[in-house]
Amino acid sequence: LGVCVCVLAGGRLLRHSPSFASQIPSLDEDMAESRRVLVAVDDTEASTYAFSWSLTHLFKKSDHVIVLNVAPSYILRFPNPDLPNEYLVSPAPSDAATEAAQMAVTEQSKGLVCDFVAQCTQEGISCEGEVAQGEPGCWVVDEANRTNADLIVVGNHDYGFIKRTLIGSISDYVLHNASCPVAIVRQSKASHASEPLGSLELSRKIVIAVDESKEAIHAVTWALKNFCRESDSVIIYHVHHPVAPPVTAVGTGAFDMEEIYVPPDTADDVEVEALNESEKLVEKIMAYASQETKISCEGMIVTGETEAKVCEGLLSLKADTVVVGSRNRGAIARTFLGSVSDYLAHHSPCPLIVVKMNKRADGSFDNESVHTHIL
Repeated sequence: LGVCVCVLAGGRLLRHSPSFASQIPSLDEDMAESRRVLVAVDDTEASTYAFSWSLTHLFKKSDHVIVLNVAPSYILRFPNPDLPNEYLVSPAPSDAATEAAQMAVTEQSKGLVCDFVAQCTQEGISCEGEVAQGEPGCWVVDEANRTNADLIVVGNHDYGFIKRTLIGSISDYVLHNASCPVAIVRQSKASHASEPLGSLELSRKIVIAVDESKEAIHAVTWALKNFCRESDSVIIYHVHHPVAPPVTAVGTGAFDMEEIYVPPDTADDVEVEALNESEKLVEKIMAYASQETKISCEGMIVTGETEAKVCEGLLSLKADTVVVGSRNRGAIARTFLGSVSDYLAHHSPCPLIVVKMNKRADGSFDNESVHTHIL
């Protein structure tokens, strides 16, 4: 089996075998152009499932897949002279022992990556493997930037809040710092794990959560081009927020509190108008999908808090995947304003794809004209 596995250390690319990538014939004309997909892997069950899911639901024959494993560094343990003798650790290993241990770790990582690369090669997909040493999240983001990846795939280890706080979450770091779309794969009960790669007969239920923002519209166009298939059932899912009607002050009442009056018909009129706008939004997106693709779409509008309602919808619909846009908020804004993509990354019952807009040098964003065209 011809496999290229690269080991990355200190920002340098070290090749341990001749450059090799399986040559793939061009895909059918109706498929999207070739993409570079970076998949972060380790030896956990979550990572194995994420890769299998990608083979079935995400990879195309025209893609080039980069399999990246970040190997742990061998940590030396030195004796502490301030501790009593009974608590002293064994003497520090020699340089030769340290190098041998580090090589063993690297070889294990190379073997792991080779196994994943072999799966791609077996399916006729161009693929290469890389092994790095250091902080996993940083390496994933840096390698995605270096290789101009179009998409990053990471597994979800389903850590609780306390564990994420103490040891961190690779998927969280990648989600917040990557400049390209990120797929966070959590195993769902409704998943079709055993279906053959790229099976066009595989009917999936894909939910695309939308609002009126350019980020949401970009997520729709990206999903239709890069992920959805003609056999899929796509739900354009919008959460409507009740609108507070205008109020009129009518004087000061008891306890010097201002009294207000809301005409009974006004509240109903405002809410009906807002619901009509929500319906128009979903209808315009569905019309665009119908015009540009042969993918079957339907719309769904619910009322309530966005995060909770999206998760409820995913469960009730038994969705296979959810796609959302990202506003690229900073840490402070995410803390105070919240983030739908953050919430879904931790609570979605199915795999999540977060689509980000690429910022050009002039400060504009990709697909802004599409947002204007659709809405």
